[in-house]
Parts: sequence; structure tokens; C-alpha cells
Amino acid sequence: MPQYLADIKETEFFLTDDEAHHAAVVARHKEGDEVRVFDGRGLQYLARITKIQKNFVRGTLLKKCDVRRVPLSLILCFVPNSRTGLEEVLDKGTQLGVAAFLPLVSARSEYDVLKKFDGKNERWQQIMVSACKQCNTPFIPQILPPVKFAQAVLADERSLIAYEAEQTHTLAWGMSELKNPKNLRVFVGPAGGWTGEEISLACANNILPVTLGVNILRAETACIAVAAKLL
Repeated sequence: MPQYLADIKETEFFLTDDEAHHAAVVARHKEGDEVRVFDGRGLQYLARITKIQKNFVRGTLLKKCDVRRVPLSLILCFVPNSRTGLEEVLDKGTQLGVAAFLPLVSARSEYDVLKKFDGKNERWQQIMVSACKQCNTPFIPQILPPVKFAQAVLADERSLIAYEAEQTHTLAWGMSELKNPKNLRVFVGPAGGWTGEEISLACANNILPVTLGVNILRAETACIAVAAKLL
């Protein structure tokens, strides 16, 4: 059943702009059709359309849906290598249940997300909305304003860092060392990897290096592997 991001008010929902256009023009819904609507923060309803126009849809909420939550609130702190790579991580990470994305700039960054963020943020939000609709989740992740790696590691939060030179300590080991937290940040580096100085800085701030397995993964694959293994 189709799902739409809606403005939910007590017993009614409203679709405007792109969502209304999708429902009315692309999906060709009619008055009386049943759909799912969600608010992006965890509410999801079975609903019925009562009025439909090209750029406006109204309907009645019928039943609140049971929502399954992922067991871990994961913030994926990653260094994007390109626009397409960043968008791949947002799409797949949203489908897997990542709570928030924190784009980083590191010593070996190839894509300056600091300069691109304001101009692309709306597009990136839409990618996450589309991913939510694809996998029927009512939770839209946050995409946090990008920061430099040296700033991100200063936050006093339980964190792991994926490091290709680490051979022994796995994600499972890291979770155990951190007492299986409900909230976790995991750092994933760029195509060229972390520098020795960055790993030292991470360790100095109590961030534990872990391995993702025997093979060296593409940066985007590493992000997806982290989410898949933990969620």
C-alpha cells in the first residue's frame, strides 16, 4: 500500500506540494482510496482520501499502525567521497534504520561537504523521505550539519571507528566493551582511509577502533555494512 509523508492533525491528514502531486497525478488516487500516511517522527496511520486535487489532498485517519523500532539509535559519522556516494549512504542507511547521519570532512576528503550542504540539503531530505516510503518506515533520519573530523571526535558519546588496520576487535566486541549502549556513533572514513593522526585523536577521545571484516570495503559499502551489522 502506498505511503505518504503527511501533515497529521488529530483525525485528519493533509498532503501538499510533491506528496500531493505524487498521490493525485502519479499514483492517480481517487476519493475513497485507502493509503498509509506518516509524519516522519514515528506515527503511521491507515487512512482514507476524502478530497483530492492536483496540489492538495485531504483525508481521514482510520487506524494507527503498529510500528517496529530498531533496537539501536545509530548515528553514522562518515566521510563522503562524492555526491552520488553520499546519496547512496543516505538511501541505504535510511532503509536499514539509521537514526542520523553526520557527514565529515577529514584529512583525505575528496568531496567538500561543508561547501555543498546548504545547496543540497533539500535534495538529501527528499532522498531519505523516498527511502522511508520504499521500506514502509515512519522514521525519517536526521542529517546533521557537516563538521570536521577533529571537531566530531570531541563529543562525549559512546563511539566506534571503523579502521582497516584493526584485525582483532569487531563491531560486536566494541558493543560489548561499551556495555551494549542504546545510542551509538560509528565513524567511517574516506576512500583513502584515516590517517594515523586521526586514529590517535579518536583513541585519545575514547573512540574504539574496530574491524568490519577481512576485506577492505569501499567507503559506501563500509557505511552500509556498519548499519546492517548493528541494526
